[in-house]
Amino acid sequence: MHLYHILFAYLLTLIECAPLPCHSGDLLRSLGLPVDETGATAFSLLYGTPLIQFLQIANGTLHFGESNTLYNHNTTATASTRTVVRPNVDTIYAEAIFDLSATDLVLTLPAMEEDRFYLAAFYDPSVIPVCSVFTLTIEASVTVRSTQRLTFSNSFGDNFASLGSVPASAAGRYLLQSTNSSCVGYEGCITSPTTVGTLLFRVEVKNNSTDVAYVDSYLDSSTLSPINPRTPCLPALTVADFDNLSSSTAVSTLQLTARFESRAIPETALFQAAVPAIFALAGIYDGSYSQPTAANLTLAAALANASMSAFADTPSNYPSLGNGWSVLNSSLIGTYESGMAIIPRALTAIELYLGNTANEALYPTLGTTQLSLTDSEAYLFTFSGKPPIADDGFWSVTMYDTTGYLVANTQNTWAVGDRSNITFPNGDLVYGSGTEDGTFQVLVQDANVPPPSNWTAKYVLVPNSGERIDADHFVLIAGFLRLPVEVTLL
Repeated sequence: MHLYHILFAYLLTLIECAPLPCHSGDLLRSLGLPVDETGATAFSLLYGTPLIQFLQIANGTLHFGESNTLYNHNTTATASTRTVVRPNVDTIYAEAIFDLSATDLVLTLPAMEEDRFYLAAFYDPSVIPVCSVFTLTIEASVTVRSTQRLTFSNSFGDNFASLGSVPASAAGRYLLQSTNSSCVGYEGCITSPTTVGTLLFRVEVKNNSTDVAYVDSYLDSSTLSPINPRTPCLPALTVADFDNLSSSTAVSTLQLTARFESRAIPETALFQAAVPAIFALAGIYDGSYSQPTAANLTLAAALANASMSAFADTPSNYPSLGNGWSVLNSSLIGTYESGMAIIPRALTAIELYLGNTANEALYPTLGTTQLSLTDSEAYLFTFSGKPPIADDGFWSVTMYDTTGYLVANTQNTWAVGDRSNITFPNGDLVYGSGTEDGTFQVLVQDANVPPPSNWTAKYVLVPNSGERIDADHFVLIAGFLRLPVEVTLL
């Protein structure tokens, strides 16, 4: 072939792939998005959606102080809690926004009793799709110290490592680092895929009186300390990184994506090659966002929403748990294992940000039904028997508003679960000392209507019309999961 034939073929390829390089255009097409400014904007919205949830947590935490500090909530979540999105009331939380740009961090875990659930989960902001291998190195002392490696493969953002009762972590010091280094002297070493992220620590409260002091003491004894200082590779993360955002959710998502682009460079070869050009076409460049003239932001948002709806409507993505309940495919919660997974990642960020992996928790959904109530309505959850739980497990039905926070009500009742003194129809405790089992019910109703006296231990109040109910946090359930056989609107 003559040289001009080669040049002609190359130029023709460029024309066919315009306005993006071929790999960037192919990525948009694989997601069903048009190869233009609007399609690139829709991709960027899906890509950056988790940052809106990260904004809520980071803003709340950084307003208390600075990054790399572990903040103990000291009590279970209430309607005023704003540092955790969709909290449960079964645990006390502590959290930190970590920033590894100028230092590594050491997390010190005290010893924990065997029958108590606790979890220290590490999350990146879910800005990047990563398929590199992250390692959690555990050093076990026998006669000499040996190294046992647990490998997190093909992780796609979110919950990239966990310590606690589920992985049966030993008490001691754990190193959180941005690059692999020596693990000598530590129980384990965790390499973060990004320089910034969230550490969310939660410890089970078995009752809300004497047990709170024990959990508080444990969390106060858990420390996060800087080590190995170095010249910063990026400016320190501060509240200013989240200031001056648009009131439009779509625009603020794109602004945050631009601001965090330099902090979270794609690690897969495909996304390293494809994403920068898509971002540039969407108006994201050099840390800022400017809407391209040819981009239809309304249509882009609609395309992103349609992608998430199509995913949610695909049965294989939500395996059945029986009785009409389903759960997100275990490969698509907590960690993400496919380049296509920016769609479930965005969907999960909206519905269940900082969700745990399937070996730690289950988050059942009643099909595609969104449970909500209007004034003077009620739901009756009927269980065929008590859900079996492990010694360090729990379950709850929790009430959240549309922003993911607990709903204020005069009774301060936000959830019902295994520790709510729920009873069978004969008045016996469902989780009493005996072996009795059978049908029982949980009532969810308008706060303006006082619950009947025989329901005082098994109801959730809904003070405003249209609020949502989540059958959430069925954690560490042993054996067959018993979900309500019937949910009746009264």
